[in-house]
Amino acid sequence: METINRRSVVLGVLGTAAFGARASAQSPTKWDMYAMTGVTHPITLRYKEFAEEVKKATNGKLDIVVRPAGELPFRATEVVKVAGDGQVQITEAYQGFISGSTPLASITSLPFLVRSAGELDKVWPIIDKFTAPLFQKAGVKSLFYHTWPVQNMFGRGKPIRTVDDFKGRKIRSTDGKQAEMLKQLGASSVSLTTAEVPVAMERGVAEGFITAGFNVIGAKWYEFVQWAWLGDIHIGGPDYTLVNIEAYNKLDADTRAKLDAVAKSYAPKFRAANLGDEAKDLEALKTQYKVDMFVPPREQIDTLIAKMQPYWEQWAAAQGSTGTAMLKEIRTALGK
Repeated sequence: METINRRSVVLGVLGTAAFGARASAQSPTKWDMYAMTGVTHPITLRYKEFAEEVKKATNGKLDIVVRPAGELPFRATEVVKVAGDGQVQITEAYQGFISGSTPLASITSLPFLVRSAGELDKVWPIIDKFTAPLFQKAGVKSLFYHTWPVQNMFGRGKPIRTVDDFKGRKIRSTDGKQAEMLKQLGASSVSLTTAEVPVAMERGVAEGFITAGFNVIGAKWYEFVQWAWLGDIHIGGPDYTLVNIEAYNKLDADTRAKLDAVAKSYAPKFRAANLGDEAKDLEALKTQYKVDMFVPPREQIDTLIAKMQPYWEQWAAAQGSTGTAMLKEIRTALGK
């Protein structure tokens, strides 16, 4: 009887262990994802669509929970470190906001260098080549990227029409390169994250901001916008989607492959949706919200490009030989 009882106990333990292993295998891996935009913003909604596609493709094995702006105690400027430390497993990392932690990742915000989504696609392999080692050192890797539409200037009060109209204005910028452009034009730069803009505009801390019409609509900033200066300052990307390398490597091979496949297929859809929104949103700003839209003449843009080119070289040199080499390759690719 004692032998039988011992055998029953052993079988019971083994059975419990087997059940636990099965349960563990079936339990989904949950990742938190930081998004810099609000709950209803199109960017947040598209990341949620991406998360749903990943969940479906992996049969629920990978569950990505998108955390909109304000839900986590992090700023958009901190996300490379936050993701690298594993405080979130995946994050949105807009190039302008990560210019402090990973300067070369924001080279496309050099004013008037990369001015369209087509130009960004052309230089992406160069950007990826130079930034991948930097991200890896920080503990993250680029899963995919999308892009916001081209960045322009929106504001209230006296409209900007000429280069001289920039003088004395207070404009929100998203990184130091935009700030330098404003400084050279006689304006002052105000550094604000997305969530801080409405209050700053209301209080007069800022008179305008650099963004896309798509974001003016998505963030509901049309409530305080009266004019737009559409000079195509630079493309609004890359907006990197970074994943913690350790968390990525812990996924089983099949889940990793399916995550990669969804990311690869979703990136062009994300990009197309963002760019598609821009045309209709600019039209809505003009007709529905009565925003005074101004497209500067070519000679004004040529003047601004010539003014900024020495700064491109200065900025790249400040990043060392790697920055100079990266800029050279991009200018060669674009014929600039």
